[in-house]
Amino acid sequence: MTRAVAPRHRFLVLPRRGRPAPRWTDWWRLAAAVLVVAALVAGFAAAPVLGPRFACRDGWPSADRWESGGVCVGLSEGPYAFGLPGFEPVMRVIAEQNASADQCEPNGTPVTVGVLLTLTDPFAGSRARHELEGVAAGQRRANGPGCLHPVRLLVGHVGQYADPTAAVEVARRLADRPEVVAVAGVGLSHQHTAEVADLLARNRIPMVADLVTAEGFDQSGSAADEPSFAGCDQDSTYPRGVGKDYYYRVAFRAAAQIAELGKAVAAEPTFLMVPTGGSDPYTCTALPLMQKRFGNDLVEVKFDSDEPSTVAQTAKRLCSVPGEVSVAYIARGRDMGRFLNSLDSAFGDGQCAADSVTVLSTSDSNRVRTAEDDPVLESLRLGGLSSDTFTGGRVRLLCTLVSGADGSGVDHPDFAEFERHFTDAGFDVAHVDDGWAVNAYDAVATVAAALRTLPASRQVLRGQVNTAISGFSTAQESVAGAGGPITFDNSGNRTGAPPAVVRICPIPAPRPGAQPQRVETVAVRANEPVPNCPK
Repeated sequence: MTRAVAPRHRFLVLPRRGRPAPRWTDWWRLAAAVLVVAALVAGFAAAPVLGPRFACRDGWPSADRWESGGVCVGLSEGPYAFGLPGFEPVMRVIAEQNASADQCEPNGTPVTVGVLLTLTDPFAGSRARHELEGVAAGQRRANGPGCLHPVRLLVGHVGQYADPTAAVEVARRLADRPEVVAVAGVGLSHQHTAEVADLLARNRIPMVADLVTAEGFDQSGSAADEPSFAGCDQDSTYPRGVGKDYYYRVAFRAAAQIAELGKAVAAEPTFLMVPTGGSDPYTCTALPLMQKRFGNDLVEVKFDSDEPSTVAQTAKRLCSVPGEVSVAYIARGRDMGRFLNSLDSAFGDGQCAADSVTVLSTSDSNRVRTAEDDPVLESLRLGGLSSDTFTGGRVRLLCTLVSGADGSGVDHPDFAEFERHFTDAGFDVAHVDDGWAVNAYDAVATVAAALRTLPASRQVLRGQVNTAISGFSTAQESVAGAGGPITFDNSGNRTGAPPAVVRICPIPAPRPGAQPQRVETVAVRANEPVPNCPK
């Protein structure tokens, strides 16, 4: 009997039911999501770096402009004005002159000249705009008849001096531009400026400072003046000199200014007014020079430049002495308007025993001759210059000129040409009175004079410009500056005729809505009485 065999069962294996296998097109959503998240993370991480660039952009962000210390800093060839409306007109002029530089006749090899200055520091005030206008006027002259090398300007705004990094970083960006053959202006008398000068010198860039007057700020540390830096911050580098082999300045240094004050007023001052602290080279280096010139026993009256009320206290201290009182003032010009008002208040309240007060000051006090952008400072300036005691002569202000010339009685032949270029560029001639426009113009004029000594058909090198500037050392080889002939000694200091001493005259009290009058001066001569101001 045959055994039956059970039939085999064949099982059909069906695929598991579920989602179909993903296609490649399904991955893009995930990839996009990952990229968005990564971009957000990177954006947050880069915000500290990219944020300042976007904040200070002119169109697309630029690596040459960024926010630092609450202001936009960096480089501009115009018309970008670092977000400062007051500087837009002058930056437009510079942009236009840069664009037309190739029209210079005869058409030689073009050059780029850097400009370093602060547009926003309180020590500069509204004068910063005047300085930049003087630079633009100097470019206008440089590209006029007889031009051999068209000049284009690259403006570097170094920001606030309280910012520890901006000035040097802006100078580094400028020095990295191979087309820059020289620099006009390096900033104010400040430790950061010393660092800028040394950086430029390491890059073999000649620089012509327009406003630096403090001791130490030359190639030898002002050794010939035998200065003392004991009252200055101990970590300062300028006592060793700045910009070795490449630094020059058209402003008259403090020693030259104080020497002329001593000639104009032979009597020893009753007091020496000076701010506290040693962080400001302008004041800490002038103090020992004043003591050396007028006597080490001068009574020092100190005030805190960060505390306005202390200026009024200083005025009361001066008024405690009867008779003819004089005070050597070596503080910044920013505080002069407040000081004049405080003296007037003391006289008006019957709290001043002095018959008169004569203030002797270095060049920064010329700041009171032009309008302030800050309404508080402008009110103090106008009030001081139109006060009863200043108008009547019981309070007098004598100071040196920063430039060697001005528009009210101490002129040089080339001053009229400077004013013509200044007004032809569209600037208000009243802006020249504080001297900053004059010196800025002269700094550019010095570079332009050096360029005229070089062949028009060849590329200009930094070393050639430096050699030419160092050759301006005699009356026969000098620069025709608005403030007089410009020559330099071996340390880069300006030589020649010393700065003038002038008496700053009062102005009428301004009427509502009317423009304040320009502030006149009269020249003070050695061994002669202090002249009266015109009525």
